[in-house]
Amino acid sequence: MRIIALFLAMVVCLGTNALAWVQESTGNVSKILEPIRKVGKNGLGNVDAQKAWKQIANLSPSELPEVLAAMDASQPVISNWLRSAINAIVEKAGRESKTLPLDKITALVKDTSKPALGRKLAFEILQAADNDKAQALIPSFTNDPSAELRREAIALLIEEASSQKKGKKDNEAKATFRKAFMSASDKDQVDTIAKELKGLGETVDLPAHFGFVRTWYLVGPFDNTKNKGFDLPYPPEKEVKLDASYDGKEGSIKWVDVTTEDSYGIVDLNKVLGKKKDSTAYAFTRINSPADGIVYVRAGCITSLKIFHDGKQIFARDEYHHGMSMDQHSAPIHLKKGVNDILLKICQNNQTESWAQKWEFQVRLTDFAGVKIPYTIVKQEGSAK
Repeated sequence: MRIIALFLAMVVCLGTNALAWVQESTGNVSKILEPIRKVGKNGLGNVDAQKAWKQIANLSPSELPEVLAAMDASQPVISNWLRSAINAIVEKAGRESKTLPLDKITALVKDTSKPALGRKLAFEILQAADNDKAQALIPSFTNDPSAELRREAIALLIEEASSQKKGKKDNEAKATFRKAFMSASDKDQVDTIAKELKGLGETVDLPAHFGFVRTWYLVGPFDNTKNKGFDLPYPPEKEVKLDASYDGKEGSIKWVDVTTEDSYGIVDLNKVLGKKKDSTAYAFTRINSPADGIVYVRAGCITSLKIFHDGKQIFARDEYHHGMSMDQHSAPIHLKKGVNDILLKICQNNQTESWAQKWEFQVRLTDFAGVKIPYTIVKQEGSAK
């Protein structure tokens, strides 16, 4: 938010001067972006970046698709700078009655190999310029790698199925809702579809749909007095031995095998380990992946959390009772084909308020768009090193 606010303030200061900048010949948008890519901490490189922004903002509409294609969520600094520059290009084209390259913009929207963020912004530009053409594309987004574009298609399917249901065409409604359910990844849409399907007599497996990890080995409590447990590496961080006993906060502790029945994969540590305070627990699971590639570990946790993949820490947040929601934490990992180990460290503090008593977590594995990835749980006993 700080970067965006700073950027918007810069745009206001530049005003019409940015748009009056003498346009330079630019055969290579990527080259112009270099100063923005080099922006460092504390504003290092901002002067050169502002010059680059002026060049981009004054590009001709014909070069808009190339600028849009550079919008990538994995490069937030560049994307934050580019968003306003893109708006400047579009606004200038409008003032000067220049035509936007809608065919090329449409091609970019259709090209699923391009970054999702740029494609979504291209779709918004297309909507503003030719809404009929944009609307015609929406049905093709049903399984799009862009979660935002996919959402557009699912909304259309929900609307269609609701109309069919209203018209007493229950079989058609079931088929359309089921099609929407298979592709939906946003919780609110999935919940809406699931409710409709259940009302039509269909069974719905929410945990399986979302890809929640439901089977875990849990051990605890270890000590977390004065929040020391978060940074203190207890034995499970060095080696997971499922047949081991540890010296815990209240005596000897062992791993417990748990499978949650919660619809959203929530594991309640209070129920399994007891209602503990100033405590640290570990959750371990081993999965078998049929393929190699980048996936996302998406977690919800109401207290402090660390996540490890094959012994390497991939996420950490030391904060207590900040609320819990599905996918509030996300970390990409390179999941290898075959066996992969996931270890969580979940800490609880000593707050006594009623709203600070929960000690729970949920984890699911997805692709970039939030769609579950295929995997199976590997049941095992003994050392998991």
